[in-house]
Formats: sequence, structure tokens, C-alpha cells
Amino acid sequence: MSRRKTRPRDEVGHYEVICTNCGFVLSDPTEQYAAPVPRRTEEGLLESQSGPPGRFSAFDKNLSTIISRAQASNRSLSADERLQLWRLRRTQLRASAGSSTARNLSRAMSQLRGLAGRLNLPEVVTERAALMYRRALNKGLVRGRPINGMVAASTYAACRLTDVPRSLSEIAKASGMSRKLLAHYYRALVRSLDVTMAIEDPLKRVSKIASRAGADSPTEMLAGKILREAIRLRVNVGKDPDGLAAAALDLAARIRGSMVMQRDLAKAAGVSEVTIRSRMRDLKAAAKSLGLPDVA
Repeated sequence: MSRRKTRPRDEVGHYEVICTNCGFVLSDPTEQYAAPVPRRTEEGLLESQSGPPGRFSAFDKNLSTIISRAQASNRSLSADERLQLWRLRRTQLRASAGSSTARNLSRAMSQLRGLAGRLNLPEVVTERAALMYRRALNKGLVRGRPINGMVAASTYAACRLTDVPRSLSEIAKASGMSRKLLAHYYRALVRSLDVTMAIEDPLKRVSKIASRAGADSPTEMLAGKILREAIRLRVNVGKDPDGLAAAALDLAARIRGSMVMQRDLAKAAGVSEVTIRSRMRDLKAAAKSLGLPDVA
């Protein structure tokens, strides 16, 4: 097989592969012979074809060279070469965790990956949480506070910024701390980093609460309709989104005559039955605006 370079269609050169025996031309080969042009991502990391991609969730951003145990124990090398590799590996491990910042990041990123796995978070949330933790560490906010608390606060902030529906109670339970303590760390993080958080959308909590409480699809759709009207009337300002979503489901079930227990809704949303009744009084104005019948 021989190849001939054609006119490039973009910044990467393309080739035609021609068989010298039969003349068959492969105009779109799966393997490109030209190296891709490096480009920088939004975070400033340089993308290239070799090596793992740079990640903020890795304490060294995947930029360091690591001598693995298998490389140091390679039997194809002589005894002196293996001994030298073991010494280099020991020096490299000591140097990578030499400063307190590196040790802090190593522990924090390990805890962050574990927390993201327990909450089933997407990669974009993990990377955003790692970036926020690094910024907090550079500002000295982590000093005097537990690492797991700041990791959990960064994770909750990243969920808010990326519109991933994870409540404060869920993250507090997954990280093994109280909701009140996590809220304290979260407020300190937001104030220090000067991050503006949008009002949480209760519509994103309806599906999960309805599934846990056993509500049917028509009830869920009517609850969403009531919440959209409530948002238009700004009834949701200053209200807990989980409480609003549960109250909307309760109100929709009462209007339709569906058998959904208020106790089950409160348990699914992580709020009290008193909260649901209070929020339902607020949502009755939205239901009345939609022309829905008034219920007790």
C-alpha cells in the first residue's frame, strides 16, 4: 500500500490510501497520519493525543510523571537499573506529597471522587467541584475547617451551578455530616468565592419525589403546571424547592382525587408534613389563577 496526500479539508492533513496492486483508493482512512493540532480548553489545559486528559479532580491534574511499581520491577532490566528505578520512584512519591497543599489536595480529591460516586454525579459536576475546592484552598478558606466538609460544600455548589438536582440533605447524608453544618460550610464557600447562585427550580424535584411517593404521571404533570404558574407569580421566592415540589404534588393529587399520602410525599422530599401544608397554602393562589377547583 502506498499513500498520497490530498488537499487538506481542515487544519489536520488528510490522506488517500492507494493500493499499488489493484489501484483501490481509500479516501477516508480510519487512521490519520498527521498529528492533531494541539488546542487549549476553556480551563487553559492543553489537549494533546498522548497521555491522559488533564483533570481538576486529579490532585496533580494528571500532569506529573509517575514511575509505577510494574515499571520499577521490570525483569527485562538489569538489577542496577531496577534499583535505580526504585530509588527514582521513592523520590518521586516523596516529592509529590512534599508540601501541605499537595497532601491536602490528594486527600480532598480522593474524597471528592468517592462522594461523586455515591451521589452518581456526572463528570462535569466533579470537575466543577474540584475547581471550586482549589479556589477555596488558594484563598485559605480550608484552613481550620475539615476537608470533607469543604469537599461536600464544593459539591453542593457545583450541583447548583450545573443544575443537577441534588439536595443539601442528600449531600449531607452521603458525606456523613449534619445538614446544618454543611449549610454553614456552603455559605462560607459562596461568600469567599463571591459566587452568585440562581434560585433553585422546584420543577426539577417533582419527578424524583413523585417516583419515590408513587404518584402517577397525570398528577406529576398537573403539579408541574401548578409550579410553573407559581414561579410566574413569584410564589417560590425564599421557599425550599423540595417543600414546594411535594406541596404541588399533594395539591395535584387532591384536585385529581388520586391516592397519594401526604406522609409518603414528606418522606420522599425530606421535609415535614407541616411544611407541605404551609407550602400548599401558598400554591393555592397559583391553582386558582389556573382555574383549578379549590380543595381543602
